[in-house]
This record gives sequence, C-alpha cells and structure tokens, in this order.
Amino acid sequence: MADKSAVSQITMTYSPEQDRMLLRIGTAEQSEYKLWLTRRFIRVLWAALMKTMERDAELKKDLMPQVRDAMLAMQHQEAVQAANFGQTHAQDNRDLTSNTGPLLVKGGTLTPGKAGITQLKLDTENGTSINVALNKQLMHAFCHMTISTSFSAEWDLELAVGDPGLVSADTSKVH
Repeated sequence: MADKSAVSQITMTYSPEQDRMLLRIGTAEQSEYKLWLTRRFIRVLWAALMKTMERDAELKKDLMPQVRDAMLAMQHQEAVQAANFGQTHAQDNRDLTSNTGPLLVKGGTLTPGKAGITQLKLDTENGTSINVALNKQLMHAFCHMTISTSFSAEWDLELAVGDPGLVSADTSKVH
C-alpha cells in the first residue's frame, strides 16, 4: 500500500473454516486489501501493540505499573466509545487481492512515529508488504477489533489493553 493511501476503514471478522481472522483495510482511494491473520501472528503482534501503546507521553511518566495500566485502560475505553463500529464495510472498493484471495500475513513491524502516528507494516507470504498508518484512535479501534474477534474465535489469548478491571465505568455499552 502506498504511503499516500490513507486508511478509511478497517474491519475484522473470524473465519471458522480457515481458523483465521480476515482483516479488511479500505483506503480513501476506494481500494481494499484482504489479509489473513493467524492466532500465532496475533499473539506476537499483540505484545508489540501493547509496547507501542505504553509509549504514550501521558504514560511515560514515572507511574506505578498499576496506575499506568489503569490509565491505558481508560484511554482505550474512551477511544472505543468514540469509534463507529456499526458501519458495514464498503462494498464498492476495488479489491486489490481479488486475483489471489486474502493474503496470509507472516510477519510485520510496528514503528512509532511523530504526532502519535504508528506505522504498521504487514508482510505477506507472497512478498507483498501492506503499510498502514494508525493514529491513536485507529490503534485503539484495531486493538478492540482484535480482542473482540479473538474472543469470538475462542482463541483464549486473554488480550486486554491495560487492566480493564481497574476501570470502574460500565463497559457493556461499547458495542
């Protein structure tokens, strides 16, 4: 994906037949990538996502770990509540993976950048690399979708952002 292609939509679903998550990334140019994410890859990616999120300037202060976890969980809850998960994925996007079907992600990198933008590079089995710029809101939305989809898949990965048990607000209205 060219760097100039801004992300307009990200959706994630679980395919029981494949035992994989299907990540769909839509761009502002109305193109779309479909990518398979395995349980093993999600487990590795999750650790990198959490390290990246913990680099937030508000969390870098010399805080006790429990306070840092609570702050991260609150940031996540606020971002998720502000996100629009009800919109269906655009059907008129040009599917850039229509000839091959969804591409299997075999690795990737997360690179924190300036102004809170993180570059997520997903390397696929066929040698294609998909680059996605995630601002703080998109990062939290991506994490929320990953948590929800892995829970639906019954992968038992125990994914969480911060320590949601430390946040006392009602989270049942997130969906």
